[in-house]
This record gives sequence, structure tokens and C-alpha cells, in this order.
Amino acid sequence: MKQIRKRLTYANVMSTIAVFLVLGGATALAAGLGKNTVGSKQLKKNAVTAAKIKNGAIGATKIGAGQVGSGQLANGSVTGEKLAANSVGAGNISSNAVTTAKIAEKAIETKRLADASVTNPKLAANAANTTNIVDSAITNAKLAANSVTTGKIQDGQVTATDLGTVIIRSHESTVPTGTTAQENVVCQGTERMLSGGGDWSGALAQAATLKSTFPVGNGWVVQGTNNSGGNLNLIAYVLCLQ
Repeated sequence: MKQIRKRLTYANVMSTIAVFLVLGGATALAAGLGKNTVGSKQLKKNAVTAAKIKNGAIGATKIGAGQVGSGQLANGSVTGEKLAANSVGAGNISSNAVTTAKIAEKAIETKRLADASVTNPKLAANAANTTNIVDSAITNAKLAANSVTTGKIQDGQVTATDLGTVIIRSHESTVPTGTTAQENVVCQGTERMLSGGGDWSGALAQAATLKSTFPVGNGWVVQGTNNSGGNLNLIAYVLCLQ
């Protein structure tokens, strides 16, 4: 043993081990490694390939912040349940990407609409009913010419003050006794005839008769017979709207 120890050197011991490793292969080396003895310094660059990584072995804690980019994601791999609530902002939505099919029924409130954003082309036919119109919202300027017909006016709602100023015009002439005469009166200028009538005047007016009274054009005509025994005045009246 003393002779053997004298011949032992670092060089011949290391060479003997090297020969052993060559003859025994990598299996002998692996068997000789203790637990947790291979660190990052012992690994060559790019030595760990995808085939050497166990499925599901890399957890979230092994991935650095901001390390997974869009290039690492498969198309269609991010589904709705993978998105956090309120995680998609307006800046992440492409222009014109939100279509009507993506909007829930009754999801858009009035406060979401810009002022004056709903124009006539956006209203469906017969879409605005009386419940959607504010009281007193429709003014004269919003009514088309000749749009209000008699059928739209409630009975008894048009009074004299709504019509304007009504003027009574008259004309009379003397009719001798035993004579039948005719008298007429006409509204002036832009006045419009509303109605009319006639009468006799004089001391014996009760004995005279009116035969007819009727409108003609924009005026009124009366016809009567004076059988009173004296001269009387036949009067024609017309009501004119200014």
C-alpha cells in the first residue's frame, strides 16, 4: 500500500476517472450526481429545448412580466372567460368593430347619445308617438302648410277670439210698399265672409216679409216683399273675418 500511495498523483487519479467515464458512459455520470447539484452555470446556452420540458411544467411564476407577446398567442386562443372585467378599453377596439349584433337590447341609454345625433333618417316610419313628444313641443313652425284639417280640430274648440276680428257690414235701401226687392253686401279687401242675414226697418216692419237670404261669393244677399202699406228699408248683413 505504501508503494501504491507513493505513486498516486492528481494527474493519474483524474486520468483514471476520465477513462472510467468514457467506458461507463453518461449513465455512470448521472448516477454520480447528487440532488440539486446541476445549476444554471452547468447548462450550455440553449441546452434546454422544448422537448426537454415536461408538459405543464412552466407555471405563471416562471414567466417574466411582459414576456408573452401577441406572437406567442395562437389565433383565437384568448376567449371571453380569460379576460378580466373591464379589461378591454376603447383604445383596444378597432374603428367600426362594434356592430349592432354586439349591442345588447336596450343597452344604449339617452345619456350615451350625443346632442342632435338622432336625425330623421335614423327614425323608423311611425317610430315617434305621442308619448315620445314633450308637451307643447310642436310649434306652428313645425306644422306643414294645410296640415291641420277639420277632422283634427275638436268640436267647440275654435272660438271667436281664435278666429280674429269679426266685422259686421251692412247695406240698406228703401223699398216702396207693395214692392219686392233685393239687397246685398260684400266683405272688403282680404276679409272672409263667415255668415249673414237680413231684416226690415221702419214703423210697419212687422208687416213685411223676408223671402230668402243666402251667400253669394264673399258677400250676402237678402230678398223681401214690403206689404206694410208704407215705405220700409231692406237691410242686408254680412259677418266678415279680418
